Amino acid sequence: MILELATAEHMRIFTSWRKSDRLEEQTCRPVYRGQRVPTSNEYVVLAFFIEEIDEPVGKFTYFDFNSRNQSAEFGYTVNPKFRNCGIGTSMLVAAINRLFSTTNLNKLYCQTAAFNIPSIKLIEKLHFHRDGVLREHHELDGKLWDDYIYSILRREWLKQ
Repeated sequence: MILELATAEHMRIFTSWRKSDRLEEQTCRPVYRGQRVPTSNEYVVLAFFIEEIDEPVGKFTYFDFNSRNQSAEFGYTVNPKFRNCGIGTSMLVAAINRLFSTTNLNKLYCQTAAFNIPSIKLIEKLHFHRDGVLREHHELDGKLWDDYIYSILRREWLKQ
């Protein structure tokens, strides 16, 4: 077998291959008129507060909306002053309830590093499914750590 860098002519040939297959078979991303729809830069940030505290106690962001498979990725953080008080659990429950009741999303997913034990415990406590491991995907202080991908489907969340 011979290996070489692809030329412009090779790229035209590769493009012609796609004409024999439906793009919908090659990607889970949105497709419009036979073309992949670019990823949106849209995101939504929710701020969480507790009465009598003047600053936010947490943040929940969802992004990477996929209209085709009705999914979005999310991330969250709890104000360091208020960690280990149950705020993360309350925040995620409220945010996920809101998303599943106000959108047509079928799936929410997140990614966290193997060293982030509090996040892993929280996500697993809320019955998220570990979908996969990105091995040695997250560098921290010169060490490569695994990243875990978790998801929950609307029907799984509503059943709880």
